[in-house]
Amino acid sequence: MKTSTTLPYRGYAPHIEYSEEDGCYVGWVPGLDLHGISFEGGTEDVVRADFENAVDYYLESTENPEKPFQGFITLRVTAEMHSRLSDKARRAGSADLNAWLVRELSDSVLHNG
Repeated sequence: MKTSTTLPYRGYAPHIEYSEEDGCYVGWVPGLDLHGISFEGGTEDVVRADFENAVDYYLESTENPEKPFQGFITLRVTAEMHSRLSDKARRAGSADLNAWLVRELSDSVLHNG
């Protein structure tokens, strides 16, 4: 499957892949635990329109719609942990602790399962 990206709509970011088996693009909105938003289309323009229609329908028909992922996480650590993480990031050549943490999490979660 080939993955396609498209811009978020009304705060919801889609995950879209091209399915060779189905001969079309299929997509869903990740991070919704109680409800699902899925869509499909034969072209990128059609799947984008179906995505927007699915989000509109979800928001209009769901009494308490779930909030989509925003891409930020608030994390509380001790001052010592903060200092040690910052030192480790600097030793790895990164002056930006956030960028280093994102790389480390990506390597850990996305590449190691």
